[in-house]
Order: sequence, then structure tokens, then C-alpha cells
Amino acid sequence: MTSKTIGAKSPAKQQEESAPTGRTRQRRPQEVRERVITAALHAFATVGFEGASTRSIAADAQVSHSLLIYHFQTKDDLWKAVVVNLAERFAISRVDEVVASGGASARDRLKRAIRKIVTMSAQYPELHRLMTIEAHQPSKRLTWMCENLIGEQFEFMRDLISEAQREGAVRRADPERLRFSIIGMAAVPFSVSAEYQYLTKRNPFSKIEIEQTIDLINALIFVD
Repeated sequence: MTSKTIGAKSPAKQQEESAPTGRTRQRRPQEVRERVITAALHAFATVGFEGASTRSIAADAQVSHSLLIYHFQTKDDLWKAVVVNLAERFAISRVDEVVASGGASARDRLKRAIRKIVTMSAQYPELHRLMTIEAHQPSKRLTWMCENLIGEQFEFMRDLISEAQREGAVRRADPERLRFSIIGMAAVPFSVSAEYQYLTKRNPFSKIEIEQTIDLINALIFVD
């Protein structure tokens, strides 16, 4: 992965430039990072890594370019921070709701996992958009994601599906293909929300649509 340092100013200068016009209040570092990560996620999910500009991201985040560089020295660093932030949100959901579920059956744990994947996809539709851009061809960024983040989630879902199949709860099909099918059904209505709403006249982000998406996946994956 190529990485070119953009150049940086002193921390004192960063704080000076980060203050809004006409105000003396300085933004806290965590606030700056969150604003930049949010803006960067939108950029990377919309125009991809190559099309995204750190200057436009800084403008969208309402921080100075030099302050963005102080927190993320390269665009590669910023991209990784965005992906890690998303992965941590999904991992927290998985651990809290699925893994730490005691003696629950694989069927019940998989149903909870599906619900979380759908609700998180609705909350962060940019994730699937970003993944679609990155995953359509080999790249160092894709390799990094698979080795550091996606691989563990992929194995977790595959093994959980296999366990549920052994219980007789899930249709007999390749667990890896089923994992991709679940991700696609869970994410596509939200990642192509404009098309979905235009054709169906329904808002995919509405509570009833989210529940119906979950119900559809369950009906196709599980054995009655």
C-alpha cells in the first residue's frame, strides 16, 4: 500500500486553526477524529480511495487540512482508521449479542447475528458501499482488510452456519456461500437505498422494512 506523508504543522498550530471563526473554544482531539472519520467514510464509500481527497474530507469535517494531517498523517492511515472504526462497531455487536449468549443453540445465535448484521447495515450503509468499491479487484487494501478484519468475521459466520446445519436448523448448502448470501441480503437494500425506494415506493430504513428484511433472510436460510 503506497503511503505518502502529506506534511504537518505543530500541534499548537493545529489547535489554533481548528478553532471556529470568531470563537476561542478549541475542539477536543477525540471530537476532531470522529468528525474526520465520519466525513472520510462518506468519501471513501462514495468515490473510493483514489477519488477521495484529504482536503475535501477536511472541509466536510469542518476542520483545517493541517489538523486532519496531524491526526492522520497519510490518506492510507485515514482509510485504515475508518475501516477499523466500522469493524469495531460490528465486533462489539457480535460479542455482546452472539458469542456471550451462554448455552443458546446455534440457530438462536445465528438469528441474533442476522438481526445485528441487518440493523448495523441499516445504520451504516456506507460499509457495504465501501466494501463493494474495494472488493471488486485485488489490492493491498483488500488484502489488509481480509487479513486483519474480515477474515475473522468470515470464519465466525461460516462456523456458526455449519453448527446450525448440524443442528438441522439451516438449509444444506455451502456455509461460505450462505455467509455471502446473508451479507448481500442484509446490506444491499440499504446500500442501494435510492433505487430500492424508487422501485418499491418503500423506505428501506423504516422499522417495518428492516424487520421484513430480517424475516426474509430467516425464511430463506432456516429450515421450518
